[in-house]
Amino acid sequence: MMDLIRVALWRSLATLGRGKILWEMFWPLLAAGLVWIVALVLAWEPLTTWLAGWFDASPEGAQAGMLAMAGFFALKVLLVLSVLPLMYVTMLVIVGIWVMPRVVALVGREEYADLDLRHGGNFARSLWNTLSASGLFLIGFLVSMIFWWIPGAALVLPWILTAWLNRRTFTYDCLMEHADAEELRALEAREGGTFFWLGAIGAALAYVPLLNLFAPAITGLLFVHAGLEALRRLRAERGEWIVEADVPSGEATSYPHLPKGKP
Repeated sequence: MMDLIRVALWRSLATLGRGKILWEMFWPLLAAGLVWIVALVLAWEPLTTWLAGWFDASPEGAQAGMLAMAGFFALKVLLVLSVLPLMYVTMLVIVGIWVMPRVVALVGREEYADLDLRHGGNFARSLWNTLSASGLFLIGFLVSMIFWWIPGAALVLPWILTAWLNRRTFTYDCLMEHADAEELRALEAREGGTFFWLGAIGAALAYVPLLNLFAPAITGLLFVHAGLEALRRLRAERGEWIVEADVPSGEATSYPHLPKGKP
């Protein structure tokens, strides 16, 4: 587990250092930010007016008035905070649907060219997986708010939920082009713990200033490296034949992928 996580971290840093996918890291943030800033601006006045009317109907009196003002302020703060998970989910959907296919194609072509494409997944399943997981995450996030009065729960529960969301979404997306259906099932079962902890690392990035702005895209890149390396190891263990990546185009040959040190 730890070896695969270490490989994913180092290779992701190297990929980012080459700069070819930096735009893919950046534009989901712009799109999601624009969508929810516009939505918040448009919805702010109607929502706050409705909330103010609701609090105006509360019992009169100095103490009741102070409690109403405090409650009104708290609800406005919660309204602003609610945009954060919605922005994360929006970025994740953008990354899953539009960014991941390009990143998988680029990284797969440059660093995992020995893996042939077996197309075990499809776009429709990926879309459903992303949207359903995002919906369950938002429901879980709302339910978790009930327990936020417990010290530390407001940090730990969203982190666990986001780790699950990352695992559920990116595991399928990073493998659906290269793995066949049986390999997808095998890797999801075999590397489930690894993928969860990768998702947890990505979720932790959401708490780091600046990095949190790019957390879904960076997490997706981590899963691409971890997933394709796990697939490479699975095929090597099975002694399957793969395409030699270091020969000129049009002259590719096949050979049994053996562990290092073997003839």
